[in-house]
Amino acid sequence: MVGALVALSLLFGTPGTVAGQKTGRIEGVIADAETDEPLPGANVLLAGTDEGTAAGADGRFTIADVEPGPYTLEATFVGFQAQARDVTVSEGETTRVEFALQPSVANLEETVVVGYTEKSRRELTTSVETVDEADLKDITAGDVTSLLQGKSSGLYVTTGSGDPGADPSIRIRGTGSISAGADPLYVVDGTISGGVLPDPNTIESVTVLKDAAASALYGSRAANGVVLINTKQGERGSETEVSIQARTGFNEQTTGNFGVLDGSQLEGLHDQMDGSSYAGEDFSQDTDWQDLAFRTAMTNNVEASVTGGSENTSFYLSGNMYREEGTLEEDALTQFGGRVNVSHSVTEDFTVDTRLNGRYTDETNNPTGALYEAYTNLPWDAPRSEDGSLRTGRESDWVGRDNTNFLYPLQYNEDKSRQYDFNGTLKLDYSLLSWLSFETTNQVTLQRDDADQYRDIRTQPGSENEGELFNSYAESTTLLSSSQFSFDQSVGKHNAGGIVGFEYESNHYSGFDAEGGGVFPNLRALDVSAEALDVQGTITKSNFVSGFSQFNYNYDRTYFASVSIRRDGSSKFGENNRYGNFYSIAGSWALDNEPFADGWEEVQELKLRASYGTTGNASIGDFITRELYNFGTPYNEEIGARPTQQGNPDLTWEIARKTNVGVDVSVFDRVDLSVDAYRRVNDDLLQNVPQSSLTGYTSQIQNVGKVRNQGLEVSLSTINFQEGFRWTTDFNIGFNSNEVLELAGGAPVPDAPNANQRLEEGEELRTWYMRKWAGVDPETGAPLWEKKITNDQGTVVDTELTSNYNDATLQMLGSASPDFTGGLRNTLEYRGVTLSTFFNFVYGNKVYHSARELFDSDGGYLTYNYMELEDDWSRWQEPGDEATHPKPVAGGNRNSNDVSSRYIEDGTYLRLKNVRLSYNLPSAWTRSVSLQSASVYVSGDNLLTLTDFSGMDPEVGLDGVAGTKYPISRKVIFGLGVSF
Repeated sequence: MVGALVALSLLFGTPGTVAGQKTGRIEGVIADAETDEPLPGANVLLAGTDEGTAAGADGRFTIADVEPGPYTLEATFVGFQAQARDVTVSEGETTRVEFALQPSVANLEETVVVGYTEKSRRELTTSVETVDEADLKDITAGDVTSLLQGKSSGLYVTTGSGDPGADPSIRIRGTGSISAGADPLYVVDGTISGGVLPDPNTIESVTVLKDAAASALYGSRAANGVVLINTKQGERGSETEVSIQARTGFNEQTTGNFGVLDGSQLEGLHDQMDGSSYAGEDFSQDTDWQDLAFRTAMTNNVEASVTGGSENTSFYLSGNMYREEGTLEEDALTQFGGRVNVSHSVTEDFTVDTRLNGRYTDETNNPTGALYEAYTNLPWDAPRSEDGSLRTGRESDWVGRDNTNFLYPLQYNEDKSRQYDFNGTLKLDYSLLSWLSFETTNQVTLQRDDADQYRDIRTQPGSENEGELFNSYAESTTLLSSSQFSFDQSVGKHNAGGIVGFEYESNHYSGFDAEGGGVFPNLRALDVSAEALDVQGTITKSNFVSGFSQFNYNYDRTYFASVSIRRDGSSKFGENNRYGNFYSIAGSWALDNEPFADGWEEVQELKLRASYGTTGNASIGDFITRELYNFGTPYNEEIGARPTQQGNPDLTWEIARKTNVGVDVSVFDRVDLSVDAYRRVNDDLLQNVPQSSLTGYTSQIQNVGKVRNQGLEVSLSTINFQEGFRWTTDFNIGFNSNEVLELAGGAPVPDAPNANQRLEEGEELRTWYMRKWAGVDPETGAPLWEKKITNDQGTVVDTELTSNYNDATLQMLGSASPDFTGGLRNTLEYRGVTLSTFFNFVYGNKVYHSARELFDSDGGYLTYNYMELEDDWSRWQEPGDEATHPKPVAGGNRNSNDVSSRYIEDGTYLRLKNVRLSYNLPSAWTRSVSLQSASVYVSGDNLLTLTDFSGMDPEVGLDGVAGTKYPISRKVIFGLGVSF
């Protein structure tokens, strides 16, 4: 009997202990070592056992009923380095442990959105790069594209204007098209954006898909790469959190190495100028027109968000106001935006997601020629009369060439625009089986643009038609429906997954604009105009229909393979080639997961990747394949039509064939390196091919061109120091080489729309084609150019110099595309204080400084102002002078200021894009005042630019032309953020 009782006691007692034996407990907290913030959800485990738990919302944890004895306690959290502590548990006592986890440079389990699916970083077989929220919040801007500059290898972002409303240009791995669009596709929260991008404050991360394997699921849209934007979401089971960010600061124009002459300097130039009627004149007036045109402007931004969730629901709501005044007078951008993201589980298997995004934009543009006249107007002209009234510029004593004073029309004329954007998405997700689910996403995007321009009868622009008023509006609607089945199944070490889906998109656009003349002063409605000067209207439609599928497989998370195929149909293409097929295949090998790597304790990741595939380009006009007629020109007062475009029913997709090989390395929990080599060949490019006059047309669009881009990309992140003081570095660089492989008939053609660039087989896109400058004749001060001497066969046999512009030889003289671009960030953190610096750089592009045709004309524009000479420049004055500039002559010196390589300059620059200093107030203090967190910061943008370029800014548009540019702003911003 006693034996039986003992046996029952052993059977039903506490496992591993004899009934009645006392146990101990372990309590502790897990926090971020750098910020001291708790890490809710962090896991803690007794090594060698199944006993463990997760930290609560405050980072605290408890493990009860632990048998006395020594243990090793391990704490882990996604994105942080694991940490272990040796502890001893005593009977009836509580052992306390604190963990301070260091952030990890690489998180292999981080989820990355790729195409229509999500994968962990370890599972990736493709070339992708993610820029997270922390790296996006340094720059102050109203659009997400500007925030990406210099932050991803192979991603080239540039803008030709400092206007707050200017849209940057973006290219991924070069430009691969001649006539079609070359912008990437934007996808927001897994759905094609429809043209409306989120406000920067609502973005959690941006992922750039570069190779075919990453982007092929988007088929005809993905030839130019894909930018995936993920917005912030709430967290289920979390407490409601309110966050408010407010910032304000000032903006100043930057003029770089460029400056114009003051009154006395200009007098000195005319004294040297041969034949100037102003030589020896003594003007008392010295107007600084730039000071009148530009100002110190303000930037203000307020953002508020509410996030949280219950057991079945998560939500994120945000609103913001962004206002940036331009440094040019009467120029400003104001935006109001809002977003609602809600996810709700109706049942365990059925989830509904709703996302609403809206934005209102109001833009005021300077309605005068101030941007041009601020530099061309002479300092000898006074803006006001002696009585203080503004002068018009048409007075008899006005000296300047254009007879304009931009301050005068500024008091009457207006140029304003408004934009209304709305995007709504409804996603339904139903789990059919444990391994199979179905989801459908339906989206509507609405956009409207309104613009008004008023030109008063009292001003030069409005005087020709006795006052003018221009109104326009444009509306667009995009409907998108995308449905897919997804499966994910594992058997032993074999893991497979994939998707099969269908997508439909419909686009509609309509626009109307009208201009009226004979408008009485200060009236702003078209119905007061005496006559209609111009009336136009436009309607376009297009549709897409697509089927897509992808299959993924991996064995033991070591060998990975992925195959995808997509078939697209579009109304934009010829009726004989309306559909296109696009595919990809990719694989990767995680060497660090092999048995032979068991001893590689310092290696967190070593992976080889390779991919090949095709994508298409559908960025063309809606009716480019159709025969078009113009009905707007009556004949003999009868309604009629005339043909304007020759149709081409065989026109098909531009195809991009992409090859990529790469390696990912992560070692010592400190170094994360990715290297990719790629080649992209764009075939069947659209080109205007000359036609026989017998057809009645001058040209027809055909698929005839081929362009290749190839290069190397490197991304490197390191933790340089992390013991108390933390120092991290992020560096990326992308090299790209571009070559035109085929053109129609092999013949060179102008690279429209820039007549000074030429397309030629064997050369780069955007290659400059003009006369080559050879300097100044030291004996006469005349300009010199190169002249190629050819034989009867057209072969160049010699080169000589000529002062006759028309005799000089047109030559290919370098490309506007850079050799490489990149960025460098350093972040220093210590006890809540964070200092970060960010540089971006561009190297090797040739910029045509067209403004020098006006400001550096050697007398060609006698009554325009002139630019100051660089330190190593000089003007010719007497025989024997070795000068950079010809003899100044009234009316010009032998066409010295005509288009030539004289004005081609190196566009290389290194820019201190941002410096940011922030302080996170201690959590103990913030909680004492009922705040979850609080921070203050000061940030500076565009603080320093190192360049040899003589203009205001070497950063120009993709065409490589630097004219009288709207200068970029140097910003200093002060900010405050709180959450509770």
